Amino acid sequence: MLKSTSFNKKPPAVNILKPVTRITFIFFILLLSCAHDEAYIKSLSNDITTQGFINNNCYQCIITAKPDPGIEGLVASRESAHINLVKSLHQQCYDVLINVTGQLQGKAVADSSLQQCLLQQLKPYVEKKVIVVTYFNEDFSETAVVRIYEDGLKQKLETLRCK
Repeated sequence: MLKSTSFNKKPPAVNILKPVTRITFIFFILLLSCAHDEAYIKSLSNDITTQGFINNNCYQCIITAKPDPGIEGLVASRESAHINLVKSLHQQCYDVLINVTGQLQGKAVADSSLQQCLLQQLKPYVEKKVIVVTYFNEDFSETAVVRIYEDGLKQKLETLRCK
């Protein structure tokens, strides 16, 4: 009696699918975890008018940029405001967080070397910013509501130190 061995062999495509399936699954899980963080930050509050701490882990900045002077027309003004907003977004977030850090610590942050030191320490927080919403104002300026999330953010800002 002859045994057929062709039924016992797996086609070569099955051997390839296992690693591809695993890689796809891992990629999907990583994608979901990143999306969850951003979704969580956006769902913290529907309030887009308050600049300040939403809770001890999240600070909300409201950043506005105006169009360049001499720009005429709705589309050109909005485009100019958007470009200015994108250019100044990081710096305005840093400025706001430097002022907040000074307020939390009960001291003025007027010294430029102190500001530079704080700027370096605030980089990891500003890099994690999430833009919740942007909108245009009647004067053609554009406003972005930005949230900076970090576990224990308020306490971390209170304890930042520069020499």
